[in-house]
Amino acid sequence: MTVQLSQEDVNFIENELAFVDKVSLIFLLYGQRNPQYALQILNVSGRMHSEETNFLVDWINYERSTTWEDELLEALTILEQNLLLLRAGFDDEELRSKYFPRTAEIALHIHPILKGLYHFCERLEDDKSMKLIKQLQQHVGTASVQHECLEIVLLHLISNDTINLGARDSGKECDVVALTAACKSVELYDESDFLKAIADHFNGSLQRVQQEQSDASSKNLPNLVEQSMNVSLAPTKEMTRSSRSTLERYEFDHKRAGIVLLINQFRFYRETNPELVDMVPSRALKDRKGTEVDKNALVQLFTDFGYEIMLEENNTHHQILQSVQHAVQRIRPTHCSLIVCLLSHGQEGIVFGSNSVPVEVKSIQHLMAHERLTGKPKLLIVQACQGSDLQSAVPIPSYEHDGLDGGERTASVFMDFLIAWSTVPGFASIRHIEKGSWFIQELCTKLRQRYKRDVNLRSM
Repeated sequence: MTVQLSQEDVNFIENELAFVDKVSLIFLLYGQRNPQYALQILNVSGRMHSEETNFLVDWINYERSTTWEDELLEALTILEQNLLLLRAGFDDEELRSKYFPRTAEIALHIHPILKGLYHFCERLEDDKSMKLIKQLQQHVGTASVQHECLEIVLLHLISNDTINLGARDSGKECDVVALTAACKSVELYDESDFLKAIADHFNGSLQRVQQEQSDASSKNLPNLVEQSMNVSLAPTKEMTRSSRSTLERYEFDHKRAGIVLLINQFRFYRETNPELVDMVPSRALKDRKGTEVDKNALVQLFTDFGYEIMLEENNTHHQILQSVQHAVQRIRPTHCSLIVCLLSHGQEGIVFGSNSVPVEVKSIQHLMAHERLTGKPKLLIVQACQGSDLQSAVPIPSYEHDGLDGGERTASVFMDFLIAWSTVPGFASIRHIEKGSWFIQELCTKLRQRYKRDVNLRSM
């Protein structure tokens, strides 16, 4: 994003916000770092609704981080302050594609539990919110708190450790049991389930990382390729214009190859959530026979190349994005690259989750284009249709295709990024129900034939 926030922009944004939005913004920015100070700020702001404040500038100076702008933009996008962002010169649609404001489980810079708690507050109507606040004041020791903003009460609970946000860096799990219990006490059962799902997702991701680290330290992988193997990826036009101009290729070391995320979709159902049913295609998606062959070929190929494999199957649309984010977070500075393989049904620019809800490929690109992958090649392999037309009419029952009609075209605009589609826009992608897809099988064959040479992936 070319636009950068100045101090004047930050002051303008802050003083255009209503008090309730300031509460939410302070909650997202300070809730993890210093909830006590957040309460002090809100106490001052609450007494001077009509006067200008400068807590955002104070936060920038307090944070002193190179990522403060990203964190602030993510918080404002979560609050859906689209008009303010437009007035500050930002593309609100691009920010939404990057930060997924309505997906509670995905957060890049904001603490994911804080984002989940914000969505929890937004779900509650005023009468239910007040009922819950009274319950929390009575049973959790916040009787002295007299506020109509649930976020302020939650800050008190975070401050006294009644709510524990958890920490990914240290592997500390979150704890929202007291809040879920309070919800049940006032018969907010759906909200209690929502909180539990957010907490389970966060804690589950920590457990997966710990298990994977344990597995990686205990296993002894055989040396399947020559230690001197070097594979080059030809630079894109964007790359040649970057600081990489003195280099002609990416160096590849199989001992630190990186991560391959393989998402294999073979069973589909129709989402019944009223908020999502309009996104489900009119025709039911068929199960993808033959994809097991493609999965096995890709796993064997990239295992032989030295990659660590993350295998996910039958992910919903939310889970696809969560899996990509998890893979990105596991990339280390020593890793050479990240590869994401998507095997699913699709249309132009989208792939389908197992719940038949589409995910835009550009949203996956945004997640992969993370700062921890700066300068590293990122390869996205998509075995899915981009339309319904067949490039060759082959009326043979053994063949299927992975798509429907219509959709929105997207294009890669990221540096160090390569997308390999199984077909061109507007056409179906052929898959044999016993032998797998033409594209994946041929890709694996060619890579195996040429991996010991100086391989140029773009020319392949």
